[in-house]
Amino acid sequence: MKTIIIVVACFFTFTFFASQAAIPNTTTDKNLAKAANKVNAKCHVALINGHEAIVFYRLNVKKFSRLTDNIVGKKVLTQESNKKIKIYRVYECVLETDNFTEQKSRLLDAKTLR
Repeated sequence: MKTIIIVVACFFTFTFFASQAAIPNTTTDKNLAKAANKVNAKCHVALINGHEAIVFYRLNVKKFSRLTDNIVGKKVLTQESNKKIKIYRVYECVLETDNFTEQKSRLLDAKTLR
């Protein structure tokens, strides 16, 4: 009798997990679609304390064109300090895979750790 109960329980457990595996995961598909619309960007900025830094962002493709205007006044963490410092001015923002156009930005980008 115990053997029959164990066999039936194993059968229903296997059936349940097999049916769950067959159901498509729509949440994963939605997350992949959202991730496809995101880009990585880097910006050369001047901070309120006088230092300059390269800051990195991951944002929607549609928001990239307005990134330069939107981050002025925002607080960011830098490698030099563990406190957040306000952005005073944005010199340039490009996609992370692209190179900056200004020489000063390229030199600072080369020094920046990733």
